[in-house]
This record gives sequence, C-alpha cells and structure tokens, in this order.
Amino acid sequence: MENLNLHKQRLVTILIGALGLIFLFLPWLKVQSFGGSASHMGYNIWGGIITAIAFAAAIASSLLLGDKTKPFDKQGKLIAIIAFAVAFLFTLIVLIASSGSGQQTAGFYVIEVKKSPGIGVWLTLVLELGGLAWVTGVLDKLAQHNAAAAGSAPPPTPPNPPAPPTPPQS
Repeated sequence: MENLNLHKQRLVTILIGALGLIFLFLPWLKVQSFGGSASHMGYNIWGGIITAIAFAAAIASSLLLGDKTKPFDKQGKLIAIIAFAVAFLFTLIVLIASSGSGQQTAGFYVIEVKKSPGIGVWLTLVLELGGLAWVTGVLDKLAQHNAAAAGSAPPPTPPNPPAPPTPPQS
C-alpha cells in the first residue's frame, strides 16, 4: 500500500467507488409476472448508469486532482461529495420506483406485474452512505471521539485491602 503514494482518504474513496461499480452487476430490480420472473442489473437501468458515472467521478477526483499524497483539497473533496450524493440520490430513486405492482395488458389478457428492489440497490445505498461519511470526515470524527472516550475513562478502583487481624482480648 505504501508504494501507491496515495493518501488513505483517497485510497478508500477509490475502493468505495470500485465496489460501487462492482455492485452494478448485482440485481437491482426484480420483476415477477404470470409467466415467470426476471431481474435487471444496475447497468441496465437509467439510475444505475448515472450511479456508475458518479462512482467514476469519485474515482477520477481521487486520482487526478491535487497532490495524491495528501488528503483531498476543497475542490476534490467537493467533487467526491457531490459524486457520492448524486449516486445516493439516483439509487434511492431506483429503490422507490422499483417498489410496487401494476398491470400490463397483452392483447386480451391483463398480467399482474410485481416489482421489487434487488440486493444490489441495498448494498449500493449502504456503500454510498459510507462513502459520504468517509469523504466528509464523519467517520474520522467518530473514531477520534470513541478513542478519546475510551482513553479518558477513569481506571477502576482497586479493591480495599483486608482489615488487619484484631488481637485477642483477655
């Protein structure tokens, strides 16, 4: 990892963007009808295509803007935040649009069609929220707060020493 000459913030952003592009190959939309069921991957849906472009923008901002050995500058950070936010927005739109059922006519027949979100949408949403938290620094602040809370706890009090034996009274 040291040979990459990338700052940790940029490297994790690249990994999140790459995972997001991989998640586009998972089912994003499941359609069930009378004749059977089918699933559509993220790169077959308009929201998935825009999400892929947003993930590519986050990766590009990490690799092309500013000094790669330092954390994001203002411009690179803003581009990465916007990219993850756009990806989150369009994934959320796909999630909302893919829920529900409807009817489709085929000649004289009416077919009931049920749509549901696939695992790819859910994993991508979690990944995008993690990407936003990482780039904005929320995760670093939480880690520092937890470390400070763990370090500032008072040490446990030692047990009381046993009482000295009392001399026999005569």
